[in-house]
Order: sequence, then structure tokens, then C-alpha cells
Amino acid sequence: MFESDFTPLMASELEVQGEEKSCSYLPQQISRMSYRVARQLPAERYESLLERGWRRFGRMLFRPICRECRSCVPLRVVIPEFHLSKSQRRCLRRIAGLGTVQLSIVRPHVTAEHIALYNAYHSDMQERKGWAYQPIAMADYKAAFVEGNFSFARQFEYRLDSTLVGVGLVDMTPRLMSSIYFYFAPQLREQGFGTWSILQELQEGQTSGRKFLYLGYYISECGSMNYKNRFRPYETLERFVEDHELPEWHPAD
Repeated sequence: MFESDFTPLMASELEVQGEEKSCSYLPQQISRMSYRVARQLPAERYESLLERGWRRFGRMLFRPICRECRSCVPLRVVIPEFHLSKSQRRCLRRIAGLGTVQLSIVRPHVTAEHIALYNAYHSDMQERKGWAYQPIAMADYKAAFVEGNFSFARQFEYRLDSTLVGVGLVDMTPRLMSSIYFYFAPQLREQGFGTWSILQELQEGQTSGRKFLYLGYYISECGSMNYKNRFRPYETLERFVEDHELPEWHPAD
């Protein structure tokens, strides 16, 4: 999978560069990723990596190092200043019309209920958007979303009439939040459940006094990734920098 051996960075991190391949978001582009495997990841260290454009799945941190494409732009919402748009207010009303959706914030874990919902979501995305579909196994889910047991890792679980209808993987450090992944019951798509989940994360961030919610990479040319600039105000990262360099984040126009 990788072209070179692991290179030690810190005592708890290893870095490697992946191979070039067709981009999952922009098929006409060639992508390449840089990966870091974290055996340990203190919250303060993780905050510095988020600020430099890194993302996390399990123990794996990653960011793009594509030769010719710079379409992946890290984006973060300024939580204290966030304000609802008209469409977001309508989304809140639609979900409220379904009944009471209960939110529990827990440590990441996985059960058969999670696997069933995850696979139902991805099966629906295959039909809607042509995503490659392969049912996930318990071990693969643990590797992607549970491994590491980092102190800041959280799982937002949404239940409607006691039925699990949505799961959000969210990192919550003392200052920052990072929205990692969200999957939900396909029948709630038309109600804007994906948008609603981000609004819940922003509300939790405002309640707990956090500064930014990182939404990953904004890609203006990709329909699956260009929704992120609808949450305002937000900032974008000027360019990816090394650990010793200061990142430059700019407010959106």
C-alpha cells in the first residue's frame, strides 16, 4: 500500500507517503496522501495537527500531498460567531416535526446496531451517488473509528423512538472540535439530517465554549464536499505547513 518505510517523527508517531491514485472526489485528478500513525496522541498535540490541515480516522492521520491539485481546502467554522441561515432554520423545523431526537455523547464503540446502520447508509449512497459498496465488518469499523481510545474521541448517537438513526464521530479537545464522519438512516436524507447533525455539533461547541469546529476538506467542484461553506462564519487554511511552521487561516470573504 505504501511506497516507503515508516519515518519516525515523535516517539509516538510514524509517517509514510501513499501511492498516487485516481482521486475519489475528483476522478480527473491524481491524488496522493501523507499518513501518520499515532500510538499516542495528547490533545494539545492533536490540536496543532488539526491547525495544520491533518485529519484523523482511528490511529491514522492524513492530509493530501497531490502534485498538481490543490482543491482540498481545510475549513473550520468559528463556533462562538456561528449564526443560523434561513435554510438551516427550516432544517431544524423539519427534524423537530419528526418527533424528539435524543442525543447521547459517549465514548466511541461499536455494536451490531452500528454496523447495520452504517451498511444501510452506504448501500443507499451506492444507489444515489455510485459509491463503491462493500459491507463493513466489525474489525474494520473498529480500526477506522474506535482504535486509539484517545481522550478527546466522542460518538454522537441520535435516537428517534429508541431507534438508532444517526452516528457522528467527533473529536472534542479543550479548545477545538473536529467532525470526522457521520452516517444515518437513509429515510432521513430528505429532511436534511446531515445538515442537522452539524448544527447539533455547533450547538454543543457553543455550550462548551470551544473555538472552532473543523469540517475537513472543502472541495468546491465536488458535490459531496462543497456543503461545508454553508456554515458561517468560517476560515480556510492558506496552505499545508510543516510542524515547525505557523499555519495561516483566513476568514471567508
